[in-house]
Parts: sequence; C-alpha cells; structure tokens
Amino acid sequence: MTIEQILYFSMLALSLFSYIVILCTIPFRRKKILREAGKLILPLNVKSSKKWIAIAVAAFILLLVVPLRNYSWFVNIVLLLTALVATEISAREASGSGKGGIYEKMLISGTSAVYWSEVYSLPTLSYENDEETTQVDFKTLRVLMNDGRENLILFSSEEERKLALETILKLVPRLKV
Repeated sequence: MTIEQILYFSMLALSLFSYIVILCTIPFRRKKILREAGKLILPLNVKSSKKWIAIAVAAFILLLVVPLRNYSWFVNIVLLLTALVATEISAREASGSGKGGIYEKMLISGTSAVYWSEVYSLPTLSYENDEETTQVDFKTLRVLMNDGRENLILFSSEEERKLALETILKLVPRLKV
C-alpha cells in the first residue's frame, strides 16, 4: 500500500468511527438535557419525529459512497465532513425527540432546548393582539435569545400554545410585555 492509500483509508476509518461515536452519545445527551431541565411542569404535544433516523441512514450511505468513487482528496474530505455534520444534526434531534415540554429550567420542543436564563424576550406577545397586525399564527411562539438567535416553537393547537404561554409567564415573569 502506498502512503496515499493508507491516509485515505485512515481518513475513512476515522470518519466511520466518529459516526459511531456521535450516534452512541444520543442516550447521554438525552439524560444530560433532562437532568439539567429539572422537573416537568407541562408536557407539550410535540410529535416524536423519526426524521433523525433517515438523516443518520443517509449520512451512513454517504460515508459508504466515498470509497466507491474516485474523487479528489478535497471532495472526499468535504463528503466525509458533510456526513459527520448530518450525523451530529440527527443526534441533536434524537436527543430531544419525544421529551417536549415546559420544565423548571428550560423549554424543550423538538430539537430546541432553551434555558429560561438565555431567553431575552417573546416578541410575538408584543404584536399578536394588536388590531393592525394580520396573519398571526397562534400555533407558534417566537423566542428571542440573549445572543440574538431566534427559535420558533411550534404547538399542536392554539389551546396548547395558550396554556404553555401562561405556564411560561408564571415561571419567568420578566418575559411579560
């Protein structure tokens, strides 16, 4: 074997090992999130999405395609890194899947796990009841973070959103408009 082949197969083996390690961290991520979240106050009816499985399978297929084709080094590296990023995304989605709710210290909805201390405001509240505002979706809630990021929380119904909003404002009164 040449040095180039050894480097190529080492890179492929490292990628496959990283893929396995990322997927094996899912239970630990879930436990960590739930431990840090505190007590469940209000469960949310968030569908337990299985998209993460499809993403993980697609990433694995991408890892398997790389050795079957004779791409350049740059393309191989990009494809392998893309597969690992996709695996990381699927692991994040899997770690919060099925555990949606309002907890003492955070809100978990789908892939979003937001600490109350990191929430800057709920901008939706400032304009949703204004007469001039049109086309407000009362099944969503915008959450603006301290660092400027924005999360959009989706609810199954307007009633669930209303109940969740009441619970959030009791937990974190500083978010009232």
